[in-house]
Amino acid sequence: MRSKLSVLALVLAFPALGFAQGQLTGTLTTADGPLGGATVVINEVAMAEITQPDGYYLLKGVPAGTYTVTFSLGEHITTVNDVTINSGQATTLSELLDWDVSFAETITVYSASRRRERIVEAPAAVTVISELEIERESSHGQLPRLLEATPGAEITQSGLYDFNLNTRGFNSSLNRRVPVLLDGRDPSVPFLGAQDWPSLASSIDLASAELVRGPSSALYGTNAFNGILNLTTKSPRFSRGGEFRLSAGELSTLRGDLRFATEVGESSYFKVMGSLTQSDDFYVSRNVAPEYSQFCTAGISKDCLRREAVGVATDEDKIALGSIRFDHYFGSGDVLTVEGGYSTAEGPVLQTGIGRIQVLEANRPWLRLNYNSDHFNILSYYNDRDAPEQLSLASGQNLILDATIFAAEVQANTGFGKGKGQLVGGVSYRDEDISSKGTLTANDVGGDRQAIFGQVEYAFTDRFKTVLAARYDDSSLHDSKVAPKVALVFAPSTNQTLRLTYNEAFQSPNYSEFFLQAAAGAPVPLASAATGAGLPAAALAPLLTQLGFEGTPVLALGNSNLELEEIATWEIGYSGILGGKLFLTADYYQSDLENFVTDLLPGVNPAFAPYQTPIALPPSVQAGLFGFLQAALGNNFPGLTNQADGSPAIVVSYANAGSAESEGVDLGLNWYVTPQWNVSATYSWFDFTVISQQLGDQLLPNSPENSYSVGLTYANDSFDIGLTGRFVESFDWAAGVFQGPIPSYEVFNLSANYHFNDSWSIGLNVANMLDDEHYEAFGGDLLGRRALASVKFGW
Repeated sequence: MRSKLSVLALVLAFPALGFAQGQLTGTLTTADGPLGGATVVINEVAMAEITQPDGYYLLKGVPAGTYTVTFSLGEHITTVNDVTINSGQATTLSELLDWDVSFAETITVYSASRRRERIVEAPAAVTVISELEIERESSHGQLPRLLEATPGAEITQSGLYDFNLNTRGFNSSLNRRVPVLLDGRDPSVPFLGAQDWPSLASSIDLASAELVRGPSSALYGTNAFNGILNLTTKSPRFSRGGEFRLSAGELSTLRGDLRFATEVGESSYFKVMGSLTQSDDFYVSRNVAPEYSQFCTAGISKDCLRREAVGVATDEDKIALGSIRFDHYFGSGDVLTVEGGYSTAEGPVLQTGIGRIQVLEANRPWLRLNYNSDHFNILSYYNDRDAPEQLSLASGQNLILDATIFAAEVQANTGFGKGKGQLVGGVSYRDEDISSKGTLTANDVGGDRQAIFGQVEYAFTDRFKTVLAARYDDSSLHDSKVAPKVALVFAPSTNQTLRLTYNEAFQSPNYSEFFLQAAAGAPVPLASAATGAGLPAAALAPLLTQLGFEGTPVLALGNSNLELEEIATWEIGYSGILGGKLFLTADYYQSDLENFVTDLLPGVNPAFAPYQTPIALPPSVQAGLFGFLQAALGNNFPGLTNQADGSPAIVVSYANAGSAESEGVDLGLNWYVTPQWNVSATYSWFDFTVISQQLGDQLLPNSPENSYSVGLTYANDSFDIGLTGRFVESFDWAAGVFQGPIPSYEVFNLSANYHFNDSWSIGLNVANMLDDEHYEAFGGDLLGRRALASVKFGW
C-alpha cells in the first residue's frame, strides 16, 4: 500500500515542478465550422500538433521567440509569419481558413499510435465514433451498440446489458480479447477479465470511441489480442453547460441522464455526471421451460439448453452511476485531473462459461488521477468491486466476488529528426486482489504485472514511413512476454495510405481459469445407481459405498500451470479519401493462433491423476469396479480422480490445447454525398482452419463467415435521422456449457432527433425495429424490439 500511495503522491505533486516556456494555442475553422485533423507546425523548432475535432490546438513548451507557423491539411497549406511567443505566456493564433475540406479529411484518432494523427495516416485498422454521432444515436444507453455497424466489429448481444465485443473471430461469452479503456482506466471485472458494460460512463458524457482492430499488445499489453477500444469522456473546459435527458419506452424503460460542467475559479473546471436506469429485460427463467431450443437430456449438452436449478430472482434491472471530475490548468498548459465515481447494478443476467449468473448487487467505486503535459502523461487509478450477491442460475448458489485494482502508467513522447520522427514510450504497473469468500476460489487470490513499452515512427520521405513497437510484460501469473509490431506505411497520394503490418499479441488466462474451485454440479450417487442397476453392478454397491462413491462430488478446478494464448498476424490495409467525399478502408489479415485455453473438461489437467482405489482389490473385482464406473460416467470418466484424503471426485478443469489459422477481410465505406446525406456500408469475411484441439473440446471461432451492414443518415441543423441494417450469417457457437447453432439474423435500427432550439430537443431510438426475435449467442436471451423516446434540455 505504501508504494501505491507514493505513486498517487507523485501524480499530485508533479505540477510543482513548473515550466517556463510559452504556449501557442488557438482554433482553426472554415466556412463549414471547426477544422479537425489539421497539422499546426512551428517551423523553426519543428514542433507540431494536430487539431482536435473542435478545431482546438495547443503547443506547450515553446521557447520564447518569433516564429513562422504553418497550417496544413492534405493539399491545403496556410503560413502565418512573425508569431511571437513569450516565456510563461500563451499566444493565441486562431484562423478562419478559406479551404474546401471534406469531413473525412478532418477525422483524427489517438489509439493506433498513442498520439493524435489523421485516420488515413494511422498504422493500424481503426474506426472512430465522433461526439456528434454519439449524441445522435446513444439514448439507448448501450455503449457497444455504437460500434455494431462499423467495419470488422463483432457485437454479440446476450442480454439487454450483456455484450461481447470482438474482432476477427474466436469470440466467447464474457469475451476479453478486446480490452476497453475509459480515459485510460480499465474498468473490467478482474476475475474474468470481461467488461461490466452497465457500470461504464453515461453516453451523455462520451466524447469519442475508437476501435483498433487486430493484435495490439505491442502498445497495450495483456489481452489486447484482437484489438482495443478506447473511450474518452468530455473535458469540462470544452463542454461547459448542462444537459438533462429523459428516456422512456418499451421493456418499461425509464432512464435519466444528467451532466453539468462549469469553470470554478481561475483555470479550474468542474464536471458532474449521473445516470439512473430502471427497466425490464429480455431474460426469462429456465428452470421450467426454455425460450428456444430444448432442454438437454441426461448426458447430452450440445444443441440444447441445460435446465437451470432456480429461476431469476428479479425481472427488473436497476442501474445507477455517477462521477465528479475536477481539472486544473497550469500556466504551462499542463492539466491535472482528479476524478471519482460510483456505480451500482441490480438485476442484469450475464452469460458465462459455467452458466448464467444474475447480478443482484454490485457496487463499484473508483478514483482516477491524471497529469498531462505536452510530452508526458502520468495516470493512476483505483477500482473496487463489491458484489456480495450474484446468483448462479445453474446451481442456485450465491457467488460472492470482491476485487480491487490499483494501476499506474507513465508515458512520454517526443519528436526528432526535424519532425520526421516520433517516439512514444512508457512504463506501467498493475496490482489486483480478489476475494470470493470461498464461493469461487478456496483462498483469496491476486497478482501484479509490470511493463515497459515503446514505439518509434520515422518518415523517410513524405510518402513512406516505418513504425516499430514492442512491449515487455512481466507478471506474477505468467511467464514474461515480449510483443512486437512492425508497420510499413506508404502514401501514394495525400489522402491515401497502404500499410503492411506484422503484430504479435497474447491473452492471459483469467483468475477463474487459474484458481477456480467450485462445485460444477450435484454430487453423483454412484453407489445407489449400482444398487438399482441389477446384477452384476448391484454386487458392487457395498464396495462403492465403502470407497466413498455414494455422493461423488463434481468439482470445477482451475489450472495454475496454464500458458498464454498467443497470436501472430500479417495484415495488408488501405485507407483513402476518394474525390473528397468517399472514405474507404480495406484490410486483409492472416493469423496463427496457439495455446487456446479449453473449456472445462474432464481429464485434461495432469495435476489430477486418474483414480486409484485406496485399498488393494483382487484384479477381477477391480476390473468390475472400473468397468461399472466407466459405463456410469461415460465421457466424464477421465475426470475421476482422488482427493487428498483418497476419496473420489469428478474433476473438470482447463488446459492449453489447440491451435488454428485464420484469415479475413474487413471493408468499410462512408460516402458523404452532400453535407447532409451520408451512406455507409461494411462487409466482413472470416475463415479458419483448426490445426489441433483437445479431445472432447470444440474449438470454434463463434463468428460468422460473412456479415455486412448498410446505413443511411440525413442531418441538418435542426433534424437528423439514421437507419442501419445489420446482416449476420448463421454459425455454430461453443463456449463453456453453451453449444449450439446461431441462425442467421437481420436487425434494423432507427434513430432520429429534432431540435426545437438550442435548449430543447426530442429523440427516438428503435433497436430491432422489425421485432425480429433472435439470439446472437447460444444460451443468450431471445432479443426483440426496444423503442425509446427521449426529451433533452440543455443550458
